[in-house]
Amino acid sequence: MKKTLLLAAILTSGGCTHTEKSAEVKSMIPIYYQAYDEGWYSDPSINPIFDEEWEAKDYVNRNSMNEIESGHSYVVRVINHRYEVRQVNDEDDDILHITNNFNDAYEYVVEYSSAHSDLIIFDLKTGEYHEETP
Repeated sequence: MKKTLLLAAILTSGGCTHTEKSAEVKSMIPIYYQAYDEGWYSDPSINPIFDEEWEAKDYVNRNSMNEIESGHSYVVRVINHRYEVRQVNDEDDDILHITNNFNDAYEYVVEYSSAHSDLIIFDLKTGEYHEETP
């Protein structure tokens, strides 16, 4: 009974704002719509992101070439990052780190540059890449 009264007191006093804070945090995480072709995973310039779903769908409609064997087969998917840090060399093209902040991506590269000399920061929104290994 005491636990029930305590819980009621917390809820009525506004002391439980977990769901409100969760909603605030969710609204701060950006959502992007990516035109994604699984067959071209190693080339992020072919998998751009957009702020609006209709933009990604338009890109998919204009650029899908399923009837050609080597053509693109896009789907629209939701992602929550803009930058990818990739290790790109003759043997590998792997995503090592994802983030929404260029400075965070750069700090990752600086931290791991002693172990990798082939790190690239790729901006999915602009299609640009930065070879930032110090």
